This record gives sequence, C-alpha cells and structure tokens, in this order.
Amino acid sequence: MVNVLVVDDELPAVEALAYLLARDERVGSIHKAASGAEALRALENHDVDALFLDIHMPALSGLDIARVISRFSRPPAVVFVTADEDKAVQAFELAAVGYLLKPVRAERLAGSVRRICELLDDRMARGEGAEPAARPEVISVDQGGVTKMIRRDDIRYVQAQGDYARLHTAESSYLIRVPLNDLERQWAQAGYLRIHR
Repeated sequence: MVNVLVVDDELPAVEALAYLLARDERVGSIHKAASGAEALRALENHDVDALFLDIHMPALSGLDIARVISRFSRPPAVVFVTADEDKAVQAFELAAVGYLLKPVRAERLAGSVRRICELLDDRMARGEGAEPAARPEVISVDQGGVTKMIRRDDIRYVQAQGDYARLHTAESSYLIRVPLNDLERQWAQAGYLRIHR
C-alpha cells in the first residue's frame, strides 16, 4: 500500500484528488495539506511514500517543496498536479515520477500510482542502504509549439518515419528528429529491440 500526501492550496482540488486516490486499491493512507509549510510538517509526522503536489502555491511552491525533499536520504516520489504545461521540464529535472494536468483524469492518475509502486518495489528489492535508482531517461518532444517531456519507459514502440522516428505511448505518438538507427544504438541497453528492417 502506498501512503500519499496531497498538497494544493485550493481545498476542492485536494478533496477531488484524495477522492480519486481513495478509489485505487494500491493507495493506503491519504494525508492532506493546503500549503507548502503544512506539507513539510505532514512529512515530519507521517510516513509518506509519494507526494501529489500542486506547483503554484503561495510562499512555498510545489517546485520548492520538491527541491527540499530531494535532499532527504529517502525522498518520497513526487507527482506534480497542475494546470500549467510550461513547468514540465523543471519537474522532470527534479526527478518527478509524473506530471498530471488538471482536471486529473483517472487513467492518468492510475498510471502515476503504478510508477510509484514500481519505484517502491525497486527500492525494496535493493534494500535500505542501496544507492538510489537511476532517474528514468526523459525525451523532450515538440508538439504544436509546446515542449513535452516523455519518459522513455512510457514508450511502447518506435517507428521509422522517413529520416525521423515516431515514439508511441499509450496516450499519443510524437515525431522526433532523430533517426531510428540512432535510437536503436542509444536504447539497446534499455531493452529496445529492432523487429523490422
């Protein structure tokens, strides 16, 4: 069971996200905070595996909180929940497990909970004193003038499209200006196999 902390300065957003999380059988206790300071106090008082953080809050923003907890010996996983797409690069630089846009869709939330569970399973398999896991590789893609960050482990397959490659995820596909041969070499260690000439 994953113990979570939901942090947002808007109470209806906290309650809505807590409601969706409570419907997921993988989620255990759900703690709530309405400010960055309240979130840090909750982290001192509760065993928390993951934070669902709003980015824009007065005083301490979600990004500020993520920077603080990144110094913890065992930081909780972070999923940013925001109405803005423009902070995705900063979020993934802080090793975010997910970046959910409001209004939060249940299937996207379930995907973030799945990644948190995988991260926790990995930590348990390595033991308490082990080095932290390597951050997942993130690929930046341009879609309609907006840069999005896609985790490599969310890519189901890659298809050649002329001199470029098209990345396919469960939600969408993205054209990148990298030849398929280059990706084949770069991602061989990650288990990607070429199945067609």
